[in-house]
Amino acid sequence: MNSGRPETMENLPALYTIFQGEVAMVTDYGAFIKIPGCRKQGLVHRTHMSSCRVDKPSEIVDVGDKVWVKLIGREMKNDRIKVSLSMKVVNQGTGKDLDPNNVIIERRRKRNIEIGSHLTLTAQTLRVIQARGQGTHQKTARQQRRRKRRRSTRRSTRSESIKSVGGG
Repeated sequence: MNSGRPETMENLPALYTIFQGEVAMVTDYGAFIKIPGCRKQGLVHRTHMSSCRVDKPSEIVDVGDKVWVKLIGREMKNDRIKVSLSMKVVNQGTGKDLDPNNVIIERRRKRNIEIGSHLTLTAQTLRVIQARGQGTHQKTARQQRRRKRRRSTRRSTRSESIKSVGGG
């Protein structure tokens, strides 16, 4: 669809703007919405369609439906603009902003910690991994100390029993 012109973010709506768009395509992972006033489409990921869990986006929207969305992210990646939209922070009946201070969106963005270029972990997952790693390390060290103590007490009791048997 690129007509040789490089894509720019100038004709996109501003970040956190609410607008009504038309569903252009529905996939297993979300729906692409036509952005009015430009030729670009944005993705509403299934996690941003509703505050409830969405397994099949096709159960929520159909091609041609008009939906209220909020532009929650835009980034240049490989000379392409990726536009992220959310339906769950906008009342679908009135178009009213349900997250006017962008608390839900910012909280989610701050939780994501990027590690390397291919792996993204949430802070909660990272804390769990760190806690498990520390717990395992502490447990292993504790177990090693206990084994040493057991071995030393076994050796001392063996040597005492050998002395008493051999010396008697």
